Amino acid sequence: MLGYQMNKERVPCVYEISYKKRKKGNPPCIVLRLHEDFVETNKDLVPLDFFIKGFQKEHGLGEFSSLAKDSFGFDGAIKKKGRDSRGFIIYEIEIPVFQKETSILCERCNGTGWDEDLDRKCLSCRGSKHEMFYDWKPFTAISASLQILCMMMEVFERRTSAKNYQLLTFQLSCGKGLGHFPIWGHYGMDFCNWLNSFEGSHYQFDEVLKEMEDVYSYIYNHETGYDFQAYTGKKAWLVISCPGDACGIHPGDDYSWEPGRGREFSCHNMDNPGQQIILLVALAVLSDMARKNMKG
Repeated sequence: MLGYQMNKERVPCVYEISYKKRKKGNPPCIVLRLHEDFVETNKDLVPLDFFIKGFQKEHGLGEFSSLAKDSFGFDGAIKKKGRDSRGFIIYEIEIPVFQKETSILCERCNGTGWDEDLDRKCLSCRGSKHEMFYDWKPFTAISASLQILCMMMEVFERRTSAKNYQLLTFQLSCGKGLGHFPIWGHYGMDFCNWLNSFEGSHYQFDEVLKEMEDVYSYIYNHETGYDFQAYTGKKAWLVISCPGDACGIHPGDDYSWEPGRGREFSCHNMDNPGQQIILLVALAVLSDMARKNMKG
């Protein structure tokens, strides 16, 4: 299994995760680069039919596309964008908006944007003057698509011809209800060594916090007003958290890690696919930072 191999050795890269900031008129994106050896091996497969039908029934998702298509997963969730010079096929996951404004005037404030009873900006429409529409479906399509893709990557037994090594892996689950959207995985030894290079017992990644907050504001269409965490300490101890009930990822084992090994990470109280997206953004930004540092 890819993740468990990384605990003890460097594994030629199967996939990379990266982050593309939002720009005017364009949403933020999680970027996946899948090595061509993996894509070629799996391009004609539509695996795990049991899961695909289950997701379609449970979440009302549409057609599932294989890696042979211009997009992978449900409802075009993971879009193919091209190929780089290193032999990786580039895919982008456009981050959707959960809270959308409608044209209907807000019933709570009568379309004024101000709550007279509370003498403050209307909490229902957040001052927009219009009713809000909430839509988890595109998030669920991303989560379900990634679950299937991650399962495919974890059981990929070939060694790719990549010149670089797998930095980290992630897996996730698309369930339904509180606590049923976990995310977990492994950090490779090079990523752990990079984390361990920061001095002190609590090094905060300000760049990661900034992007997490920006994505949260984008998804929910309002200012955060919440605390985020992204810090590392001794023994490559990485903690990342986002709004929720103590929601976040943390090392899956104790402080026994030593240089020359990878380590597992686990999660706590992952209640919705929006939280998965925010934590994946954090991992993507950290991956970009680590690759830049190693390249330098």
